[in-house]
Amino acid sequence: MKLQNILDIEQFSIKMSEGKKNSPLSSYPWFQDCIGEVVKWICQDRTTTNDDLREKAENYARNYLAIHPELSSINRDDLVREIADDVEQTLQDKNFDQRPPASVLAQEERNKIPEDPEKRFIKLRP
Repeated sequence: MKLQNILDIEQFSIKMSEGKKNSPLSSYPWFQDCIGEVVKWICQDRTTTNDDLREKAENYARNYLAIHPELSSINRDDLVREIADDVEQTLQDKNFDQRPPASVLAQEERNKIPEDPEKRFIKLRP
């Protein structure tokens, strides 16, 4: 009996990720741990905005890789880009508005007031 249909773990993970946007690295536990840590650090960072999300994701990914020396044999630049892509996809719907919610609601209500000066202000009765 021939053993043609047996795959090693690398081939299996590649086959499982075919047709998906995930990279073959996503099956490794340290990769998922890295994504989780980077997302946590970004959410804890009170200065994150939608404009600098990718830059912060790359920086936090580099920090994670720096404190885990066992990952030193991997090409860091490509890995950092993959992690940043995954983090951006994970946080694409997150609102990074740093203003208090009451301030946001007040601004939205102010924007609903018509621009006509007579209708803009409340008239007081004498």
